[in-house]
Amino acid sequence: MNRNQDSNNPNNRGGSSSPRLPVGKDARRSAYLRARRRQRRLQLLLAVCVVVALGTLAVLGVMVVRRKTPPAPPSTSDSGAVSSTSSAVSENPGTTPTLPAVTTDPPATTTPAVTDPPVSDARTLSLIACGDNIVHSDIIRDAQRRANTANPNYNFYDMYAGVARLIGGADISFINMEGNVAGPSFGYNGYPNFNAPNEIAEAFVKLGFDVVNVANNHMLDNGEAGLKGTVEYFRTLNFMTIGGYKKTDFDDLRIFEKNGIRVAFLSYCEMINFGKDVPASSDYLIPFIKEEDMTRQIKKAKSAADFVVVSLHFGEEDSFEPSAAQKRAAQLCADLGADVVIGHHSHTVQPAGWLTGKNGNRTFVTYSLGNFISTQYYAKNMAGAMLSLTFRIDADGTKSVENPKLIPTVTHYVQDPASEHREGLQLYRVSEYTEALAAAHGTNVHNAFSLSILRAFYTSVIPEEFLEW
Repeated sequence: MNRNQDSNNPNNRGGSSSPRLPVGKDARRSAYLRARRRQRRLQLLLAVCVVVALGTLAVLGVMVVRRKTPPAPPSTSDSGAVSSTSSAVSENPGTTPTLPAVTTDPPATTTPAVTDPPVSDARTLSLIACGDNIVHSDIIRDAQRRANTANPNYNFYDMYAGVARLIGGADISFINMEGNVAGPSFGYNGYPNFNAPNEIAEAFVKLGFDVVNVANNHMLDNGEAGLKGTVEYFRTLNFMTIGGYKKTDFDDLRIFEKNGIRVAFLSYCEMINFGKDVPASSDYLIPFIKEEDMTRQIKKAKSAADFVVVSLHFGEEDSFEPSAAQKRAAQLCADLGADVVIGHHSHTVQPAGWLTGKNGNRTFVTYSLGNFISTQYYAKNMAGAMLSLTFRIDADGTKSVENPKLIPTVTHYVQDPASEHREGLQLYRVSEYTEALAAAHGTNVHNAFSLSILRAFYTSVIPEEFLEW
């Protein structure tokens, strides 16, 4: 056989001049190459996924940091310009985003120093004072008609509902009781010889009155026995009585103490109806306005108490201006160093304000608080006022009377046209009184009455700075 035709010569297969791998190896190589290509594609796909995942995490990280981490305050340069820094993810393509560092430490801020308010060691005591409580016969009848389970015989208490919160809310509440509360043996009467049922005093206790004055022109309406019966009954009740004195206790101080403050109460009156007086042999006396007694007692009170309040029943009825005698008595109190003068008797509201004593001290004076409750006929007698003020002692011992105000009040009633009895007694603050109520008031039978007329009784005599509507 020709060597050139030898079947084993690779140069003679297929007539081709290019060398070939054996069939088995070629298949394996192809498989190998295909596997490599698949591997590279998977690697590339995996890299893309990783890049996308990292980018997503970076964006989410920025959002979380911005939301949860309080921003640091901007820094201010010397020129006043505000500079800021950013922690955004790098936007350079082809780079792996880097998450900003997250810290649990609070951002560095400048916190202004907190200064506690000064601690006040001041002591205070609030006072409410009311004028003439005149229990006319129609008031007694109205109280009897309004009797209920809580007040089975006479219900006076509900008449005061409109001002009860003011009375009960004060540390000290004062009222002037016109006439006697001496028991049924004297009969229950109105003008001219007043004697009210015991239930009126019980209403005082329920309302929260602390000091009840009896030194007034009606204190002897039922003679010495009526005065004695009133004082002895009042001493069984939970309030302090002033103005009803025995000769043996006239100079004894009546001091009310609360909140670490001592307030002395003194009481005097200008006159007694019909020129009455107790017999010379009586154990009791009438505390008339006398300079000698007032000088002695006010000086004694100033040495024993922190503040001195003087109750003065004086002046001319139905007058809007203080008399010369009222002015002299009030100035005497100021010169002696009294802190407050509570005036009553005129059945009208009179001026109020500061007096200066001879030593430069100041005394707040109300010449008349008007009627607290009554069934007098005329519009001017319906207007009353409640004095509100605060006694204060500072940590250094400085004493002062602060924020004196007069709160206008009105007594409301309707009049039965047939019997002419006045009923439906109710006390209101003027600020809560309405034009409709004024139009229905029983005083319209005798004179014109309206809110504007009522308000004028105050604004014409009391400076606006002392009015608290």
